[in-house]
Order: sequence, then structure tokens, then C-alpha cells
Amino acid sequence: MAKFTIVFHSVCGNTYQIADCFYRALQERGQEAALYRTADASFESGEKRIEDFKRLQDAIEAVPVIEEAAQVLGSDVLLLGSPTYYGCVSTQMKAFMDSFEKLWVEAPTAGMYFGCFTSAGDGCGGPELCLQVMNTFAQHMGMVPVSVPCNIKGAVQPAYGIKHVSGEMADRAVTEETKTAVQNYVDHILKVISGL
Repeated sequence: MAKFTIVFHSVCGNTYQIADCFYRALQERGQEAALYRTADASFESGEKRIEDFKRLQDAIEAVPVIEEAAQVLGSDVLLLGSPTYYGCVSTQMKAFMDSFEKLWVEAPTAGMYFGCFTSAGDGCGGPELCLQVMNTFAQHMGMVPVSVPCNIKGAVQPAYGIKHVSGEMADRAVTEETKTAVQNYVDHILKVISGL
């Protein structure tokens, strides 16, 4: 059994839905998984969210906020998820990644496996850039990114991680095809970390 830590930031609920897909897939496969969200002082109001996703607010708020980067230590795999903002991660995810500077010199995350996911308004390059930002962070921390193979079933995915296109109004829920891609990516990660 491997130990996974999933950390996400979500505004409209899309990135949370992907994180939850990872969490459920790992549980179904008998893996140890911890689910956290980044701190977000603006999340509590929820007034500007799409009505369909306000129902997810309680579920998101029930997920504990990760307090410090050191909480991921001891994990075999770190999975990060962020909405795509202009081809980059959100401010809240960037702040979490930057908090690893306290760990960088001693490199306790070296050798940890890494994967990532994002949601974006459109699929015109921004999601891939966002995923690359998270992969670059992982490499600086000595982690080992696990790419998404081109032959996984479900929605077509870039090599850098899992993406979901939510539409310009963020009102397209995560599809069954994307959920299938997440499940197949989890199976691939488990195969990689088992050395098969």
C-alpha cells in the first residue's frame, strides 16, 4: 500500500471534483490517501460562484486546509491540483508551492513521486502550461513526475497531468470520460511506483 497526499485549490468546484475522483479511485484500490485544500481567505463568501457549484461549497469546506508543506513528508506520491489562471496556477496554489522553500535545502521530498491536475475555461494551451508549472516545481524539489501515457482510456490528456475544460463560465462539470482518465492514471502511477 502506498501513501498519497492530494492538495488542491478550487474556486468553482471543478478542481475539487477532480481531486475527489483521485481520492475515491485511490480508496477503491486500497491505497492510503489524504485530501487537503490550500488556504483561501476569499472562498467562504461563495457569492460569485456558479449556482450549480454552490452545492459543492460545503463539501470543499469540509476538506481540511493544509497548514504547512511538511505535512506531505512521508508520502510516496504528491498530487497537486489547481485551476488554470493565465497559463499558471492560482495564487493560493503558488503560495503553497512557495512554502516548500523551508524544505528545499535538505531535500526531504527527493524521490517522492508526483502528479498533477487542473481545470481551465478552455483547452487552448493554458492548462498544459499550468501543469508544466506544477511539474517544474516538483522537479526543483527533487520529486519524480509521472507522466500521463498517451494510451490511457477516457478523455484525451496531455503528458503533463490531467486536465478538465470547464468552459468560460466554469459550468461544465467533470465528465465521466475525465473520471475514467483519472482512474487509469491512478492505475498507471501504482504500476510505476511498484516497479513493474
